[in-house]
Amino acid sequence: MPEPPVLDGVVDSSWMSMEPATGFIQQLPETGAPATERVEVRIGFDRDTLYVGVICFDSRPADIVSTQARRDGVLNETDSFEVLLDTYDDDQSGYLFATTPGGIEFDAQIIHGGQSRAAGGPGRAGSVGGSGFGGAQRGGASAFNLNWDAVWTVQAGITPRGWEAEFAIPLRSLRYEPGTDRTWGVNFKRNLRRKNEQSYWAPVTRGFEIHRVSLAGELTGLDLDFRPSRQVIPYVKGGFLHDYRGSDPLKDGILDAGVDMKTTLTPTLTLDATLNTDFSQVEVDEEQVNLTRFDLFFPEKRPFFLENAGYFQVGSPRQAELFFSRRIGIDPSGVEVPILGGARVTGKLDRFNLGVLNMQTNEVEDVTPAHNFTVLRVAREVGSRSGFGAIFVNKVATGSAAGPNEYNRTYGVDANIGLGERWTFFNYIARTETPGLDGRDHAASSSVSYNTDFFNWDVGYLEVGEDFNPEVGFVPRSGYRKPSYGIYFNPRPKNHPFFRRFWPHHSWRGHYRFDGTPESGWRHNDMRVFFQNGGSVGLAYNQNFEQLFEPFEIFEDVVLPKGIYRFDNFLLTVESDESADLFGVANYSWGEFYSGHIKTLSLRAGFRVGAEFLLAARYVRNSADLPEGAFDTDLAMVQLNYSFTPKSYIQSLIQYNSTEREIGANIRFALLRTGSTGFFIVYNSHFDPTGMDPHEGVMVPGPHRTHRTLDRTILAKFTYLLDF
Repeated sequence: MPEPPVLDGVVDSSWMSMEPATGFIQQLPETGAPATERVEVRIGFDRDTLYVGVICFDSRPADIVSTQARRDGVLNETDSFEVLLDTYDDDQSGYLFATTPGGIEFDAQIIHGGQSRAAGGPGRAGSVGGSGFGGAQRGGASAFNLNWDAVWTVQAGITPRGWEAEFAIPLRSLRYEPGTDRTWGVNFKRNLRRKNEQSYWAPVTRGFEIHRVSLAGELTGLDLDFRPSRQVIPYVKGGFLHDYRGSDPLKDGILDAGVDMKTTLTPTLTLDATLNTDFSQVEVDEEQVNLTRFDLFFPEKRPFFLENAGYFQVGSPRQAELFFSRRIGIDPSGVEVPILGGARVTGKLDRFNLGVLNMQTNEVEDVTPAHNFTVLRVAREVGSRSGFGAIFVNKVATGSAAGPNEYNRTYGVDANIGLGERWTFFNYIARTETPGLDGRDHAASSSVSYNTDFFNWDVGYLEVGEDFNPEVGFVPRSGYRKPSYGIYFNPRPKNHPFFRRFWPHHSWRGHYRFDGTPESGWRHNDMRVFFQNGGSVGLAYNQNFEQLFEPFEIFEDVVLPKGIYRFDNFLLTVESDESADLFGVANYSWGEFYSGHIKTLSLRAGFRVGAEFLLAARYVRNSADLPEGAFDTDLAMVQLNYSFTPKSYIQSLIQYNSTEREIGANIRFALLRTGSTGFFIVYNSHFDPTGMDPHEGVMVPGPHRTHRTLDRTILAKFTYLLDF
């Protein structure tokens, strides 16, 4: 560009010398038809920065929907605009930058062609942004990584023409091959919320999202120099901790410091390092109630492990993950283990994706010795949607508290094959090495999926040996073979005034011991109807099978005897438009449950004032009536979000779990300078609503019977980005 634009959210005359990209094509609701409202996109470069100027014309500017004010908010429920950049032009990897009329920053990283395995089998990339309780869904590893944060800026606003945005993305925030006459893949997407309209510059077939990098268009004639990036991010924190759970209450002050660093080793490889790692500003886990025999899954939320997490993803999500970073720094008992430091190298070497991670934790007396963790991952890209790779994970105890032979190793190879745009095959095999375990120590899976907008199906097979033990992975159950399949239809009535989409589907999975004995089974039959106003309604019929080979305590003092249990139940779901000021979701399940019956009511509601204020609540109640005993569980959450600006907010989460008999409170104030740096104030506390004395285990009389504080932490943290 002759002169860099002044970023004020108005695409003015400084942009007009550039030829705009226009001619957007609808994906929904009228596939292949021109977008109902015009879009103009202009791209410019100078030596250091990529600029994008976009005008989303709108014949009714007063009706533009803007519901998100926080970074990485939910794009489906607001007017939004997205920019995909395939900077390697390899049809497999890329970056996504997006904004809304409110000017939020949204960025994500894409690898493996934007495709990943879902928890129940082969998966397809979902919607941009999450719809988790209270905000954008963060946590977990995927081919679409919302937790990648770049340093960039955007200004946007509603104007008489519609709404407009100006992006400034420093080239050193991207990874690419320098040189002359380079080509990047590029695509643009507009979401016009009030019309349920999604349109693309390079058309994307129904059933796929902008993540499908292979469908992008081209940006040609680029002359690019290498722009090295060196970032140092020191932090300092202070506060105090009060813990009243033990017989000797603890009151302690907190003062600590550490540093993270990032540097580009080559144009395509990045080194991240951390010293005295701290995650005190990270949001707390949402409570869950467990009525199964297996461990619950809590997603990773710590930024250092989430960035570039997709490079290390191998296995079946939530079933047999070969590497699960939450095992680093958190003991299986839930105790936080200090991380002394570590380093990670990620990026590309030609068509190879490379990931190397090494972390060192400290000893926690009477809990765990110090450990060193190493992960090596390499994958070779083939074509636009295929790749082959291998992974090695090593955990070894270190220091004076380490005993002999305290190590665990995991080895795995995988092959993911895409044929055309419809067929996808996922395959891997792995084994572990653990002293004292010499039985079946392997896991293997093979699955295939076929995807169109009208019809999808998948078939899969997974087996996990009884001694498969990835201590730095996630395996909730072992010693089984599991076949599965799913059939999904997606008919869309054309120009119907009420109905937007129907979703009848059927799926099944079964768990069998290696001798062929059935252990678990689940058959799901569901019919869901989506309305033009954004709401939906659905009815499901589930058939369950469980064989208990030993007694199972499903609830306190409620023990199910071993035996075979077959039980069926129904699930009714009603959901309103989540872009509305007042919205809600209700689920009611009823039917048989093991030897008796159960009723489950799940309610979620939210109240929104503009894009800045959101009050959300969730309540889940299980009422079980079994011959072995009746019991109820209650889970309640209330969350409040207020965004002062797109980079400053206050968020609170209050939770009650009757099975834990605790109320938890988490309040976070953030004043961000970049996506992950700034000033934070965090308050955490737990209360015992039963009035049980934590020292004596008896009821406390008098006015202090309720609201007994179990612990309390208040922290202030400041972290600053030094960008060279």
